[in-house]
Amino acid sequence: MKIESIEYQLSRLPLPKGTWGDQIHVVTHIEIITAHLTTDTGVVGVGLSHTSGVGGRAMMAMLEELTPTLLGQEVAAVPLWHRSWQYLRDNGPGGTTTLALAAVDIAVWDALAKERGVPLADLLGRVRDRVPLYGSGINLNLSAEEVVEQVKGWKADGYFAAKVKVGKPDLEEDVERLTKIREAVGMYPLMVDANQGWTLGQAVQAMSRFEHLGLYWVEEPLRVDDVVAHQRLRARSTTPIGLGENVYTLQQFNQYLANDACDFVQADLGRVGGITPYLDIAALARAYCAPMAPHFVVELSAHVLCSVPNALCGEMTDGGTLTELGAILPQPPQRGFFVPRDVPGHGLELDTEHLAAHRVEV
Repeated sequence: MKIESIEYQLSRLPLPKGTWGDQIHVVTHIEIITAHLTTDTGVVGVGLSHTSGVGGRAMMAMLEELTPTLLGQEVAAVPLWHRSWQYLRDNGPGGTTTLALAAVDIAVWDALAKERGVPLADLLGRVRDRVPLYGSGINLNLSAEEVVEQVKGWKADGYFAAKVKVGKPDLEEDVERLTKIREAVGMYPLMVDANQGWTLGQAVQAMSRFEHLGLYWVEEPLRVDDVVAHQRLRARSTTPIGLGENVYTLQQFNQYLANDACDFVQADLGRVGGITPYLDIAALARAYCAPMAPHFVVELSAHVLCSVPNALCGEMTDGGTLTELGAILPQPPQRGFFVPRDVPGHGLELDTEHLAAHRVEV
């Protein structure tokens, strides 16, 4: 089975619940790049990648240059990915390079599963039928009372845990908000996300002030390109550290794990370059006894997690799932779990009308 053609589309989807904001971001749209890979046997594999609102045109330009090297090649995920990464890597080993590659890699895996007539999880080697989810909110702008109600709603809906934003200008306001949540939901697992907004000193102080809350993890407390600072922070705190949504390569994850600088690996399927490198990162994390808790694109990442032995959970980003964005036909959670569809491939059906209505010309 060989690649006959690949067609791409860039769409800019407005967030259904308004602007997202945290310590370092203001996001109004999510960009989705879709890839339709047609084989000489007539199988069509569907892939996608995403940005937080910027960079989609750069990714499309990369894919336009890459595609002629893919036509006529065997549909084989691992050699295709590594050849493609080698072709593009002078633009950077990760980031825009890997985000672009993800659309093709996911389409390849979808085509392989469809060719064999099995769900993607079975092709990869299924180890579970469903994946627990946690509720995640972009909620730093909400009042303490609003965040409490959001977390109580996730708990009532069966999500195994909740994650909220921190990073108020006054640390004591963060402490007050989190204390109100803890009082409202008891020992329900609670994570916080600082979105790289603290200095090392601020992070040490914050994690000390949060000690009584029994947090499941503190996410991205520092700039993610600073492994040494995370190592120093982890040595000074008993609260686990989660990170990975802004880490792009196997080698970068290895640096974190080898230096004992994180506890939960939150690799993003799109940002690391797709399913092929994600499986490598998951195997690496398993060697360090680190659970996988991927960032974003829950309908796809949770499907892949059904084949990952050290999977912990998927992230249900409130107002930011592929379903809520209108990128795919609905696949809602089932009482706090994601259950993949029992169909060949990854089971994502693009909402072509919605994507076309928000298409960006390149």
